Amino acid sequence: MPSVSEIRNVYHTIAGEKAAKIEPLKAGFSNHSYLINNHRVLRIKKPLKDRFYDAAIESAVIASIAPLRISESVLYFNEKDGTKLSAFLPRTTKILGLPTDKQVVLVAKALRKLHRAKLAIGRSFDLFERLNYYKSKCVDFVDTIYERKVIASVRRFYDEDPFVLCHNDVVNGNLLFRANKVFIIDFEYAADNNPLFDLASFLSENDIEDERLRRLFLKTYFGRRCEERIYRRLTRIIAVQDILWYYWAQMHYVSGKELIYKRIAHHKWKAIMKSASSR
Repeated sequence: MPSVSEIRNVYHTIAGEKAAKIEPLKAGFSNHSYLINNHRVLRIKKPLKDRFYDAAIESAVIASIAPLRISESVLYFNEKDGTKLSAFLPRTTKILGLPTDKQVVLVAKALRKLHRAKLAIGRSFDLFERLNYYKSKCVDFVDTIYERKVIASVRRFYDEDPFVLCHNDVVNGNLLFRANKVFIIDFEYAADNNPLFDLASFLSENDIEDERLRRLFLKTYFGRRCEERIYRRLTRIIAVQDILWYYWAQMHYVSGKELIYKRIAHHKWKAIMKSASSR
């Protein structure tokens, strides 16, 4: 973790003013974030090794989505190390427990706006390559027959839809709500992908199993009742995501022994077992 003097030096270099007040913020697993002088957020990336992260790509993504106004206002970004300075978003809240109908609708509209912009960054999310890489760093594995089955079921249709720029990590911590708006933040995993991945990510990462909420989210996104074919595809993508993030969390726990990754891996393992038992 950076020292106070290091934080002050970084902020002064970037903003040209003194960091009179520094307040640590609860942030993502790969970052240290601080509220500076009550109006700016400084993000300093942790020294985690992630072969898929590229600060230059994140910088390009931030520039691409800026006109959409679905995210924070970024004031500075370092394309070499991912250090970011952005405007603080006051009076925002996160999902508490199960999301409300209003929150579900706001996220659906924001993701639709992102996907319908048809942006492309030229870098694929590489779902299956990522899964295999994370798995190669692990010591405990999903049942081979089940894993192959769910991956094969997604491979059959995954490339049918044009890839567009997606967020790829629609977890609660990356969603900030205010009145009639949601801000989607932290585009570290953003890359070109099947847009269904983002829809599945929101449902899965926020534990939305309630059928009515799921249908509301999808109806809002598609502007009509979601086709059953699409609904089935989403459930299959969710099953693959559970495996993907199980290996991701286990990889990080094996590497650094941080308990948060062990808890995430356990959560994903339970989801995998539940899915496997229903097949």
